Amino acid sequence: MARGAQFGPRRVAAEDVLGRRVEPHYIKVLLRLLGAHALAEKLTAEGYRRTAASVSDPDLRRIAEKNLAEERKHAALIYGLLAELGVSEQSADRASIVLRRAPSFQAPRYFAEHAQGELGLLMGSVSLDMTGLIMIGVNYRDSSYAPHARAAELILEEEADHDEFGASALRDAVERLGADAVGAALRQWLPWAVNFFGPPGSGFTFDCIRYGLKQKDNDELAGLFLSMLERRLNLIGLEMPRLSQTYPHTIL
Repeated sequence: MARGAQFGPRRVAAEDVLGRRVEPHYIKVLLRLLGAHALAEKLTAEGYRRTAASVSDPDLRRIAEKNLAEERKHAALIYGLLAELGVSEQSADRASIVLRRAPSFQAPRYFAEHAQGELGLLMGSVSLDMTGLIMIGVNYRDSSYAPHARAAELILEEEADHDEFGASALRDAVERLGADAVGAALRQWLPWAVNFFGPPGSGFTFDCIRYGLKQKDNDELAGLFLSMLERRLNLIGLEMPRLSQTYPHTIL
């Protein structure tokens, strides 16, 4: 439980929200958070659809198609949580139009709209699966909103091998495509991946932590991601690109 949180893990049920037994601002923050999560799952699924259609290696295509099916399932799961609260998928997406254009959604947006081939598949996995599992594992699994916490547990269980693929695929890509190609892709995607956590110290994240809908601020999660990725890159002889210190991050 985040320090000072108003609600502990799994303390709020759908009936509490529908019965207005929590304050209206909790509901507003919850719907925005669920909408962002659902959209991220949907865009990630679309990216896997694109890359599955563009990779020639049958093993990679099989992995992309498996991940596509799981991301679609998980998007439907989170949109289902919204539907329980009277918010349709279309309404949730309309409410997230501004978010979709923000720096925090550049990675899922690019993955959905432009990713191609093996490097696109690899960078999508590093930038979205690795970051997403950190977000879900650290923040959402202990959410005060019980349905979101249960959904997070299911997603973590079903997507555990996505991160394993990303770790092994980095090494394999260096062997097949060369360190220069993988390094160039990392320099393009890494700022987007770090930005995916969102701006540090925002009012929205403060509200999420206060209500127990998140446990950590965005910069803590970004730091965890960068330290994990740097260890992986060191193991395969790749140098970690240097990033600017402030959000939205860029390559120096």
